[in-house]
Amino acid sequence: MDNYYVNYFLFTYFPHISMAIFWFGLITRFVLVPQTVQANASQFLSKKQMGFAGNFFHVGIIMVFFGHFTGLFTPESIYHIVMTTSNKRIIAVILGSIFGWMALIGMVMLIKRRLTNKRIRFTSSPQDYFVIFLLLVETVLGLLSVSTTITSTVENYAELGIWAQKVITFQPDAGQVIAGHSIIYKLHIIVGLLIFMVFPYTKLMHLLVFPLAYFFRSGYQMVRKHII
Repeated sequence: MDNYYVNYFLFTYFPHISMAIFWFGLITRFVLVPQTVQANASQFLSKKQMGFAGNFFHVGIIMVFFGHFTGLFTPESIYHIVMTTSNKRIIAVILGSIFGWMALIGMVMLIKRRLTNKRIRFTSSPQDYFVIFLLLVETVLGLLSVSTTITSTVENYAELGIWAQKVITFQPDAGQVIAGHSIIYKLHIIVGLLIFMVFPYTKLMHLLVFPLAYFFRSGYQMVRKHII
């Protein structure tokens, strides 16, 4: 990843390719096959460990996502009104560690449940394991990047936000901003972009519709059996 052209492709062009595939899949799936936007809930097969593990994982992963979103895409001129970049880094490290470990603990428990429960293992598809693998790798890389953030300079941390904002504004020099950054950061970004690419084509889509979609579904009929 030290190669100039590889770095340029991965961190200037690849984010746009990832987002194009994400939006194409999102729109076409909602338009063409909206009835498939659901997840086969393993909770109906076995509720053992589901509550604690599921809550830990979902709360952790959702909070991490929103933390990344606000942290990367909020311009310095805005967050400097209430805090310095150094304070922002401290908050990111603390909250990232808490919610990152919540997501990891919940995920490990859910993986153990999926592998050891015969009913759930029988109904699991290769796609399920692929998504779990990507999320697990991304979470571990995220926790490793926390230690990198602690030991790196404030300027190094701030450049991640500058890179993200250059990407969404289509700046051609986006990749150069993080060319010298840690391999952990770079792998974390790449795996995250891969997750966005596969998101619309997997069961992860249910995150966008739960629970509101259940109030707007059509084509279903409830039949009650009358006892005479």
